[in-house]
Amino acid sequence: MSIVPVIASYLIGSINFAYIVAKFKNINIQEIGSGNPGSSNVLRALGKKYAVIVLVGDLFKGIAPFLIFGGELETLIYASLAVIGHCFPIFYGFKGGKGVATYLGTVIGYIVFLAPDLGFLFWEIVLIFGFIALYFGIFFIFRISAISSLITCSVGALYVIFQSPEIYIVGFQVFILLLIFYQHRENLSRLSKGDENKF
Repeated sequence: MSIVPVIASYLIGSINFAYIVAKFKNINIQEIGSGNPGSSNVLRALGKKYAVIVLVGDLFKGIAPFLIFGGELETLIYASLAVIGHCFPIFYGFKGGKGVATYLGTVIGYIVFLAPDLGFLFWEIVLIFGFIALYFGIFFIFRISAISSLITCSVGALYVIFQSPEIYIVGFQVFILLLIFYQHRENLSRLSKGDENKF
């Protein structure tokens, strides 16, 4: 594993589109809503258009290492470092988002570049849209972003682990999933009390 992709992937992850979009609107995203620099809080603060921009940007951060460094299994680890960069960005005092969109970007990258050939591109597209449908299906049922995020990320991690059971891949997937749950610790606390905000 080369140090250049490790550092580059972390730095790519450290680019926070919520901060950038909010700055463009002369807003400090940390002072709005939940204070979390992610697409859900941007949705509350700035509306759907800007939330989509942030979401697409964060997804792309997880896909970018595959586009830059190729479709090797170790690239999945580089993409995981982009998630760490998103959660602890060096450009913003290590205060970042919760890693959901960037992690789902790594799952999409895995499906496109690494997953066993499904026979037709059509089925890869179906699988990707299946994850999207899972997220929004759960979201529309509960109207709580944290629930849909954690369930979808868990399913994504299980999919990658099932397809690539190498021990170091399993370890990284478990670590990243635990990190995402840790980033949602306040949401989980509010959920346990029935106080979590709904959309």
